[in-house]
Amino acid sequence: MQDAIASAQTSLRSGLILLPFTLLGCTAQPDLKNAFETPEYHAQPGLGVVNAASLYARGGTGQGVAVALVDSGLASDLPAFKGRLADPGFDFTSDSPGSVDHHGHGTQMAGILAANKDNQGMHGIAFEAQLIPLRFGDDNEPFFFDGNIARAWHYGFDKGARIFSNSWANAIPATALTEARYSQVMPESLAMARDLVGQGAVFVFPTGNELKREALAEPGLPLAVPELEKGWIAVVALKADGTAINDKSNYCGAAAPWCIAVPGGDSGAGHGLLTTSKNGEYVETAGTSPATALVAGALAALQSRFPEKSPQQIRDLLLSTAKRDGIYANSEAYGRGLMDLEAASR
Repeated sequence: MQDAIASAQTSLRSGLILLPFTLLGCTAQPDLKNAFETPEYHAQPGLGVVNAASLYARGGTGQGVAVALVDSGLASDLPAFKGRLADPGFDFTSDSPGSVDHHGHGTQMAGILAANKDNQGMHGIAFEAQLIPLRFGDDNEPFFFDGNIARAWHYGFDKGARIFSNSWANAIPATALTEARYSQVMPESLAMARDLVGQGAVFVFPTGNELKREALAEPGLPLAVPELEKGWIAVVALKADGTAINDKSNYCGAAAPWCIAVPGGDSGAGHGLLTTSKNGEYVETAGTSPATALVAGALAALQSRFPEKSPQQIRDLLLSTAKRDGIYANSEAYGRGLMDLEAASR
């Protein structure tokens, strides 16, 4: 039975549909899915909401896919990230190779994205993906670090990343932007984003945590610079159980055509998403930041499921298969709908 399942999965990944998979499909697929629904899986409530186990059962774990984590760095020596680095990364704040995380935000996002599946605590949505940790700054508006961000993106791309997890945004409503105004604030980043999207990269950003009806500057940037849309995703955060928007997320607003909804959790004990801390403990986090990391990881896991597709094709697949029924039909709030990795991985 196991040989037949392995053969069928290999055939699917190569684009072939063989009769043995059809014969096994009714019974083997649920068994494979259930095998991934471990205590670690259930400890991270967002995974079940987006049907991640279905993607894992079809071979989509992120293996061999690099993701640039553009954040406050990473406590890369933690067991949760053993074997998870494609490159040691770079600290653009201190202008030194490698990665540290004094703030802790980057390590928490890395846990959501790619923490190991090791029977400890929780695991990331793409638990076999490879991270490139890039520290650009701490505790300030991103426009103060425009040059660092541009260099971080270039470094990540140069080291093989085509997916960029950016759990930050400038506090300017996207609808207030023009290309000229954004170029005044983030000239180096804008030029780099244009270049890398033109070469096939995908950038993921949070809509913001201000309880507003519009996304912030970076998630909504294709409004001002339409050529970026093909390589862009904005992310709105839901409650941990996915039943509604969380207690602080901005709506998708005018960014709805490239916006998707995933669990980000709420504030308060027991309402967030479980992840890793820079001290090695498991802690809760909440907001559009972890929601962004969840989507970036989902892209990596889908990329490993469909290696023949480009990252921008994977981005289109993720958006086009989102659930649009019920409350998720409200595109102003939820954009393209609730991310559904069962549908995306078929």
